[in-house]
Amino acid sequence: MSKQITIRDIAEKTGFSFQTVSRVLNGKAHLHKAATVRKIEKVANEMGYVPNLFAKGMQSGKTYSVGLIIDPFVDNFTEEIFRGAHDELMKRNYLPILLMHNQDGEDEQLVQRLAERRVEGLIIRPYPERMDEVSESIEQHHMPVVSVDYALTSEKKFDFVGTADEHGGQLAAEHLLELGHRRVAMLYTDTESLKLRKRGFEYAVSRMADAAEPVMLEGWNFEDDEKNQARIRDILTGENAVTGIFAGGDFMLPSVYRAAHSLNMPIPEELSVIGFGDEEFSEYMIPPATTLHQDAYEIGVQAAQLVIDRIENKDRQMPVRQMRFEPHLLTRESTAAPKA
Repeated sequence: MSKQITIRDIAEKTGFSFQTVSRVLNGKAHLHKAATVRKIEKVANEMGYVPNLFAKGMQSGKTYSVGLIIDPFVDNFTEEIFRGAHDELMKRNYLPILLMHNQDGEDEQLVQRLAERRVEGLIIRPYPERMDEVSESIEQHHMPVVSVDYALTSEKKFDFVGTADEHGGQLAAEHLLELGHRRVAMLYTDTESLKLRKRGFEYAVSRMADAAEPVMLEGWNFEDDEKNQARIRDILTGENAVTGIFAGGDFMLPSVYRAAHSLNMPIPEELSVIGFGDEEFSEYMIPPATTLHQDAYEIGVQAAQLVIDRIENKDRQMPVRQMRFEPHLLTRESTAAPKA
């Protein structure tokens, strides 16, 4: 077995003192001349030096680890959030420890497990149904936390990074209205992000004087899609049938397409459809779906930066930060002007 290279080995090879090499390789390179830093880093790389974070942690009481709790049924939006967080944590020498939501939704048990392993912070995409329980568990363990996509509490106790959902709903409505649609509908569920999109959608429609009051279809049946399609067919037929639909999440798009197809209603000639999320499949639907893109990777990067900031500034009083990235419209082939 080859010998593990130590700071002392690099000091002997370079001729610099143990203290100098230690400072350069442990985040205090700014205390030394650039030429000294370059030589030490070059020799360390050539010798295959690997920092011993375990020993460093034993001395400082730090574990250099951050917990990530995600939904096991990840879509590419969730995957991109946590890829961004993972990459940023690794770049900053923090080890991500990934746990998935329990099937029974007992996220507080996952928080407990991470606390037992002395993670220094947590990034979580929480289940909306268990916000209060998770918040109480996090407060009990005094753990820096950043929630993504869903804010943990309405009281803004914790840092949050997500999408400007309300503005996204407004953009969706404005796109349909600019095309000339005056009878529009939105599909949404009782979650914070979709309710914010609903608010923005309704606001934009209310500003158009000749637009009918939008049809707001709440709820989604994840067990029986035929029931979803039946509700959609109801708003596509009759005297006041809508000509444009905003699916509050891309996961609803296939049901809208199937409902329209069952009525022999071509998209976009007789029905314009817009989604939200830019899920990978949306581009490959027939026709490709117009949707709103969320900067998921950057959300993850920012979440990691915020949690590290809290970890490294534990003794400072820092205000709670809530950050929302603007979505942008991807116009494809599922939206067009209504038939005259």
